[in-house]
Amino acid sequence: MSKINLSAVLSEVNRPNAVFHITYRKEDGQWGEKKNCLLRRLGDNALNERKKMNRSGKLKLALRDGYQFEVFIDFLLTFNGQHINHFN
Repeated sequence: MSKINLSAVLSEVNRPNAVFHITYRKEDGQWGEKKNCLLRRLGDNALNERKKMNRSGKLKLALRDGYQFEVFIDFLLTFNGQHINHFN
């Protein structure tokens, strides 16, 4: 399986109208998978939202059906089928 750097993942997630699939580790150690995710945009200022995301360490996501959830950035495992390299 190919790899993608975390910085590239965050750039892709922040693209307007980006839809993506992720797998991640949950706080209890289990893993989860979500398909057709969208970044929740809470305000008009995308730069301000990205700063809040970086400070909190969480991605605020939603599914197309409206279900909303948060994932710790450090717990992301794959993005669109590619393993995430957290060390570059």
